[in-house]
Amino acid sequence: MPYKIPTDEEVLRSIKNVMNNLGVVNSQTKLKELVERDLHETDKKYHVSPHRLRVLALSSDDIRVEIHCRETETKKSVNKCPVCNHKLKLVKNKTIFDGVVIIGQECTHCPYWTGLKRRVPIRYVFTAK
Repeated sequence: MPYKIPTDEEVLRSIKNVMNNLGVVNSQTKLKELVERDLHETDKKYHVSPHRLRVLALSSDDIRVEIHCRETETKKSVNKCPVCNHKLKLVKNKTIFDGVVIIGQECTHCPYWTGLKRRVPIRYVFTAK
């Protein structure tokens, strides 16, 4: 079955409609279902990916995105944010001997951060501001 991709403005409008009606959505999957239901009122063939939905919600000033993570034992460094694909910057701390120690990484665009143990996003909570 062919599908159509809505514009960013249409998706943002649908996200805002859903958030104004509910206030809080505790799952990215649930938000996707609700937004697609709202988009289907315009065109039944509209579909949006969960990643695109999350990135657009992060870029909106009207929606707050809370990221719940779990820690892994992996101490592997990552270059891109697993939430929004933006660059991660190093978080450094000065030692008492005037040295510098890297204590983690944080995203330059969204609230994601990780320490020495890598944090993996497991749930997103979307709240209307």
